[in-house]
Amino acid sequence: MRKSCSLIIKQGRVRLSINTVSAGELEELPGIGPVLAERIVQYRNQRGRFGTLEELQDVEGIGAKLYARICPYIKL
Repeated sequence: MRKSCSLIIKQGRVRLSINTVSAGELEELPGIGPVLAERIVQYRNQRGRFGTLEELQDVEGIGAKLYARICPYIKL
């Protein structure tokens, strides 16, 4: 039986690459809904790959608190 991505993320065993994942996969992150996931993908499409994880905070709607919440689950 395969575990869902969200269950694996909750257990802290997966880090999603913010440079390659889809909007749907980004929605698995805590606090990221469809609108914010789409903003992340649009930002990446318009400006290119994220150079640092911290650059994610340049996306409208991702402040320091949300960034701290999702940081354990993301990678470049």
